[in-house]
Amino acid sequence: MPLKNKSSNSFSVNITERTLSQLTENYKEESQTTVLCNYISKQKYINGGWVNIYPTTYLVNKNQTLPLLHAQNIPLAPNRHVFKKAGELKQFILLFPAVPIDWEYFSVIEKCIDANGFVVSNIKRNKTGLYEISIH
Repeated sequence: MPLKNKSSNSFSVNITERTLSQLTENYKEESQTTVLCNYISKQKYINGGWVNIYPTTYLVNKNQTLPLLHAQNIPLAPNRHVFKKAGELKQFILLFPAVPIDWEYFSVIEKCIDANGFVVSNIKRNKTGLYEISIH
């Protein structure tokens, strides 16, 4: 999915069909849920600010939730990844238990101690368990 920054800088992040095929080749439905995340550091901060992920991040469908099992390439709060400049792309992976078959759509919610967590809604379930999202 193309990812564009609102500033004059723009980025494009795409997973090629070949890479997607290699990633999903050994996936079986219901094994796990892998969420590939794209985050661009904020223009409002000279150095782009920082980013982390709270271990209380989860997937939700109605009143059912699935907890975060593991995060790769991003520190768990309170640790932080500090950007070098505004507009810098940070890609990371979040692993969750398998999304149940009866979930047609779900959301990723980062529950923080403050109000700065993110929500990405209306993610359509697929059979691979591999998803890509952009966090704003």
